[in-house]
Amino acid sequence: MDQSFEMLLSGVTLGVGGFSCYLIAYRMCQQPFYIPLFILLLALTFLSAGGSIFAGFEQHIFSYIAILAPCFLLLAPSLWLYARALTASTPWCFQLSHCKHYIPAFMSLLLSFAILLAPNSLLQEMFFSDQDVTPDFFSVFISVGTMLSIAIWFLQTVGYLFSLAKLSHSYHLQLKNVFCDLTNKKLKWLRLIVVAMLLSGTWASLAIMDVNLAIFDAIWGQLLCLLTIWWLGYFGLTQQPGFAVVYKENQQQAQQNDTENPRYQRSALSPQQSQSIAQKVQQAIESDKLYLDSQLTLYKLAKHINEPSQYVSQTLSQVMQTSFFECINNARVEAAKDMLRSDQHNVLDVAMSVGFNARSSFYKAFKSRTNMTPSQFKKSTKQ
Repeated sequence: MDQSFEMLLSGVTLGVGGFSCYLIAYRMCQQPFYIPLFILLLALTFLSAGGSIFAGFEQHIFSYIAILAPCFLLLAPSLWLYARALTASTPWCFQLSHCKHYIPAFMSLLLSFAILLAPNSLLQEMFFSDQDVTPDFFSVFISVGTMLSIAIWFLQTVGYLFSLAKLSHSYHLQLKNVFCDLTNKKLKWLRLIVVAMLLSGTWASLAIMDVNLAIFDAIWGQLLCLLTIWWLGYFGLTQQPGFAVVYKENQQQAQQNDTENPRYQRSALSPQQSQSIAQKVQQAIESDKLYLDSQLTLYKLAKHINEPSQYVSQTLSQVMQTSFFECINNARVEAAKDMLRSDQHNVLDVAMSVGFNARSSFYKAFKSRTNMTPSQFKKSTKQ
């Protein structure tokens, strides 16, 4: 029963992974940021084939074992490159220099070739027998290569996931300097993938060590692989890079900086210039009420006041002691408080009227600044 269920899970996982790879392969021709996601999903899909191979295609078991090392060593670098693509401030393209991240996977092909060339009787003794193996070239090379691959995979995974955590932190800070609405840009689902990969790595490591616990049954590993592939396929197909909506504006702003404001290219931002920009920002918010634009970005604000975006951001952080995100949402909350005091609008109308895109983001912004929900604030004004 367990073997049949494992084979069923493996078949479902292969179907989900194969279909996701097909859809992503179609898209990556026009959008290169899908390339590392395709590699990641393809490697996971190959790894998920274990249940089917061991249950119904025993003649291909050693071929499957041969691809394990390259597939495992493709995971962390592909996830890292995909995260870099999603968080890049300009359109991301796969470059030749990115191949350096796949050097361990390329090197592990030597181990794969050794397994494919070794006699089946030797591989049977090495992988499925408790008897001592007579040392020869293939047995020593495969043993050393396997241990090296496991060690490199572990160090590689830890290193890339640590770098991914730093990248995520930096990315979220950059978002707040450019956008006032972070909906569909935070990449929270990517954190679930990181957790799933950590669990998968821990599970695989302890399973290799032959820890005798029920949780290390192959079915649990297959189920975890299915969930990871489903998450990647679903969210990967719906997620666009966080800065995609401002790619064009960013390039246009850079061109304007070169032609219209050459003085900023020759010198640092002076205190007088900072104060001037700060006054323009305040006027744009208080008088022009730019915060009412639900799609407002740093680049739109910079264009409105005719100043380079990098110096507007610098002024916000150094002179006004805030970020673009905080500055705009503070203004929205203050406008919302005035509307709530009037007792003529419901909460959702107020949220939409002051520039918020969603009730949830309005509630979160309002409560973080007043320690009350909008409804609680509205009631307090009646007392």
